Amino acid sequence: MRKNILTYLVILIASIILSLPLVKPGLYVIHDDQQIARLFVFDQALKFGQFPVRWVEGLGFGFGYPLFVFYPPFVYILGEIFHVFGFGFVNSIKLVFFVSIFASGLSMHIFAKEFWGRLTAVIAALFYMFIPYRALDIYVRGALAESFSFVWLPLILWSFYKLISTNKIAYVYLSATFLALLMITHNLIFLPFMLILPFYLLFLFLNSKDKRLLTSHFSLLILLAAGLSAFFWIPALLEKKFTIVDQLLLVNLANYNIHFVYPWQLWNWPWGFGGSAAGLADGISFKIGKLHILVSLAVFIFSVIILLKNSRNKKFSTLNSQFSILIFALFILSAFMTTFYSKFIWDLIQPLGYLQFPWRFLTFTALFSSFLAGGLIYYLRLPILKLLASLILIILLIIPNLKLFKPQTYRPNLTDRIATSKDIINWEISESSFEYLPKGVPMYVGPLGTNLVKIDKGDIPKQRVEILSGTAALENLKTETSKVTFSIDAKEKTKVQINNFNFPGWIAKIDQSKVTIDDNNRLKLISLTIPEGVHQVIVEFKNTPVRFMANMISFLSVILITFLIFKKWQIPSIH
Repeated sequence: MRKNILTYLVILIASIILSLPLVKPGLYVIHDDQQIARLFVFDQALKFGQFPVRWVEGLGFGFGYPLFVFYPPFVYILGEIFHVFGFGFVNSIKLVFFVSIFASGLSMHIFAKEFWGRLTAVIAALFYMFIPYRALDIYVRGALAESFSFVWLPLILWSFYKLISTNKIAYVYLSATFLALLMITHNLIFLPFMLILPFYLLFLFLNSKDKRLLTSHFSLLILLAAGLSAFFWIPALLEKKFTIVDQLLLVNLANYNIHFVYPWQLWNWPWGFGGSAAGLADGISFKIGKLHILVSLAVFIFSVIILLKNSRNKKFSTLNSQFSILIFALFILSAFMTTFYSKFIWDLIQPLGYLQFPWRFLTFTALFSSFLAGGLIYYLRLPILKLLASLILIILLIIPNLKLFKPQTYRPNLTDRIATSKDIINWEISESSFEYLPKGVPMYVGPLGTNLVKIDKGDIPKQRVEILSGTAALENLKTETSKVTFSIDAKEKTKVQINNFNFPGWIAKIDQSKVTIDDNNRLKLISLTIPEGVHQVIVEFKNTPVRFMANMISFLSVILITFLIFKKWQIPSIH
């Protein structure tokens, strides 16, 4: 128990040290400056009864858009929990960042201790927390979802290993849950992880004693994971065709072909706060970390030597050596996928194009190299050598890397009121992220060669409903995130515009009778033709059959896995 407390305390202290810039008032400048606004609109949608949240108001240049049909919601669900407990939107986002650091350290420790032992696994946890790419995600890019994906990756590998080694059905449920959580945290990390995971599972499968049982377990957990996350991935996949996302993420400066990393950039590259660019013009660093690379290589060499000698020393497990070689191979594969030498794979597997940046594979180099760091201590025989090597490694890890966990510029005056103001959300945030606007919205090629939406600040709507033609009076106007109702007294045939982008799911009713929505206008906005007379109008964003089906699959999957867990009572505690 004391060892557990000491372990958690070390990881907590490390998390606090890495998170000190988060304590300051306001927030620092980040690339993905949409986080606070997204949490705010997520909160507003929840308050109006949307669950799961699909459509948000304010973003999309004030016209709203289906952000959470396509963007994974988990980090905003967690942020909303903090907000419900009284934290502001800015502080809630900072707390999610902190939890991502602390929980990722714990998850790596849980995974690594299965192979290296409890105390040695602390080294792996610290390597995972202090790796340069984490600093890049948190203090340069502000990639909230990607930062949190670090939490689930070790837990997925751990739960699969426990499933193989124990054959307990409980680990089927855990594996399925962790996979689903990764999907609803960051689908663009989930996708490349599915290219790497099969190699890991094949190794475990070949070393399993009951391959038939394992096959049935794998089949069940894949179905459960797909079902639990179906509410997100099914609509995201099937309704993507209604958006402009392909016109933004697969072409021009967003195309993966110009974001490959040169091998020497993985070894060392100047730290910066700019962006990713073609060739060697990158303004940010994609270095893995010299210590991470050297330690991984050392563990690989030790493992090969042990296998070649076929050591009979029970202290060194042959399986551990084989496993280390596998992890090192996956580390090399992940690093390879960031470079232009892997272009043929990117060209072959077209969905990888949605990642935009091949250097996202640095998430996996961090995962595998950090795990291997624990192995170096494990392979040392004498306790005094283990202690001395641990201290040296921690010093060599912290001194060069801690200085990276600092932002370039603070915004101490950034408050909830400013960050969630209508002007900021309608224009500044909307201008920086608009990939899920409906197809048909006019676009043009900007000065940097990127596709931009042809909307200027003057297009931002000043009111939710306006009369385009005819003579009529609006009364009892009520607006919610995904619903507009009003009464209208039309003296003649009248055309009314609801200043929302039209997208599958919007329906309109006049006097409870469904009518056709007309979006034949420049910005694909909802417009209705109202006949003469007094009428009650309802315009509402509802689930499409695809979304309804996906919701039901997830709901039934939750019921099923809850039933199975309570039936067996086999979910183990994590020590």
